Amino acid sequence: MSVQNDPTRYTSVRLIIAPFHAGIFNHRVGAGPTHLLSCGLIERLRFLNIKIDTEEVALVYDFEGDIGRSFEVIRRIARAVRRAVEENAFPVILAGNCNASVGVAGGLQNADLGFVWFDAHSDLDTPDETVSGYLDGMGVSMLAGKSWKAFLETIPGFQPINLERVVYCGVRDLSDAQHSRLQESPARAVYGKEDAEIDFTKELDKELKEANLQSTVIHLDVDCLDTALGKANEYAAPGGLSAGDLSGCMELLLDKVTPVAMTVASYNPKLGDGVTIAEAAIDAICKVVASIRQT
Repeated sequence: MSVQNDPTRYTSVRLIIAPFHAGIFNHRVGAGPTHLLSCGLIERLRFLNIKIDTEEVALVYDFEGDIGRSFEVIRRIARAVRRAVEENAFPVILAGNCNASVGVAGGLQNADLGFVWFDAHSDLDTPDETVSGYLDGMGVSMLAGKSWKAFLETIPGFQPINLERVVYCGVRDLSDAQHSRLQESPARAVYGKEDAEIDFTKELDKELKEANLQSTVIHLDVDCLDTALGKANEYAAPGGLSAGDLSGCMELLLDKVTPVAMTVASYNPKLGDGVTIAEAAIDAICKVVASIRQT
């Protein structure tokens, strides 16, 4: 039985905290969720006069290797999201890795689910195509059912989504092969570019009109932000969104789609630019939660 995502029935917000990179606690981007909390995220959310509760994903060291641990985190996120929605709580997932959103899709169990994917990268690699071996560069290919198919079958409630319902914003750090793969896919994209003036909100509005998304996960990989703001993670690249761009895009989304969950991922606060990146991420989360409060 699918979970019905009716935004008018949310009575609280649940922060689902998955502080892992490749299943390793507090390692690299796995430190991001805890840092966001330490920067006052919960206190900011409480000012919005909505109930906030939390659920933290337990350690996964009993599972084999980076891949085994990572998929166990995804499975646990799927179960946590399902519990949240069944309990009328809007799920906000604070994760180390972007592939957390695969678990979000499993927990929501919505055949028409859309994604707005803020990211410097396309995350469309598969094991047969990657040359980096970086598992977290495969999150969207997992969502589409194009990679790790046996593991995907172990994720509660997961069903592949059509890439026609994926809209990227800020994507720019791509190899030639990755760029071709994205161009050839049915996904839509607002590209970032170094030393270019891009009205990300205007361009995103154009793509949303074409995509006609309804129930939508807002996926925020903080390396969508320009490196002028700071280095969000080891793969940050110039040509991304400013804090103002991100704020404008969030306001647009809240007018154009129905948010049913939000993922914030890929933030390594140990690279020296934590406060600026954290503030932009917290502002984005608060905008989304405020819109839930108003429904």
